[in-house]
Amino acid sequence: MNSVNLSSMSACGPVDWIGAARRLITEHRRAVLIMVTANKGSTPRDSGTWMLVSDDGQSGTLGGGELERLAEEAARAMLAGQGNWQRCSLHCALGPDLRQCCGGHVTLMLEPLDLSATDWLAQAAESVRIADNQHSVLFQPNEPAATPRIITNDGTMSGLTGVHFQPITDTRMSLFLFGAGHVGQAVAAISAQLPLRLTVFDGRANQRALIPNADNIEVLGMDSAEQAAARVPSGSAALVMTHSHELDYTLCHALLTQNSANFVGLIGSRSKATRFRSRLRKDKVPEKFLARLTSPIGSSGPKGKEPGVIALAALSEVLTLNMKSAEPDLTPSAQSANITYTANRMHHGSRQS
Repeated sequence: MNSVNLSSMSACGPVDWIGAARRLITEHRRAVLIMVTANKGSTPRDSGTWMLVSDDGQSGTLGGGELERLAEEAARAMLAGQGNWQRCSLHCALGPDLRQCCGGHVTLMLEPLDLSATDWLAQAAESVRIADNQHSVLFQPNEPAATPRIITNDGTMSGLTGVHFQPITDTRMSLFLFGAGHVGQAVAAISAQLPLRLTVFDGRANQRALIPNADNIEVLGMDSAEQAAARVPSGSAALVMTHSHELDYTLCHALLTQNSANFVGLIGSRSKATRFRSRLRKDKVPEKFLARLTSPIGSSGPKGKEPGVIALAALSEVLTLNMKSAEPDLTPSAQSANITYTANRMHHGSRQS
């Protein structure tokens, strides 16, 4: 079995700590999960941000600086057997305590993870796989021995205080990239560090092999443009940049007429964009569907024809779109959470405290 090296993990999504923790425990190794449970004023990251520390690495980030150094130091002390191996909290005034100019206040919770966490981590992983879930893990900071529980929002425990709810919903935008050429490879390389879930389609195995490995990137073949386009779910974004103008057109037509992607970005010149729009109109694509086509991509970003510059500009457009259409913050709070226990429904016979 290959040992898990947390330092080698790339972009970490909001729930990637679950899989990383489970892999470590499978290897009979321990870790400490650090979560921001409260923040006030100017702080590096918000509540729900996480970092996972093992004996030989870490993944995730609390924003760097003295806060992250202090948190990692505390976690490594726990792993080394200094102090109690149990849940604890740290309260930091960033200015007076850590000399960080942010000046805000942050509360961190350290959750030790070992074989005893196997059951609830499995429940959390199962919850993540449920489509459209709004689940969280409930931690009780004032009860260090209490087993974390998986909860979902339904109104039965509104107003519960003195607990922390760690969301386990992956809210990252889904981006579908058609084409693994030079620009596609640059898009993937940058996306590995962005809050996106990227799926890359290309019919050429040699080009697919050049897409970097990252936890938030999936690489697939493409036998049929229409079938590949049909895999793009509602509310997502797509970038079309294959090696063939005709394939680009087929993909654009399929993506626009199926009316699922909020954003369809097409690489190319203004003349290519004009020709494609004219042809799409001749093929009876409604104007309201054509309005979702952005071409040339990246025109609002930095100028340049280098693959990295084009990729950066296109991804900027995608992320800006996502920010404009983002849903309200679903991070539960002690004052407004509407929750109920679901662990028994998801994993009968699991240990509860």
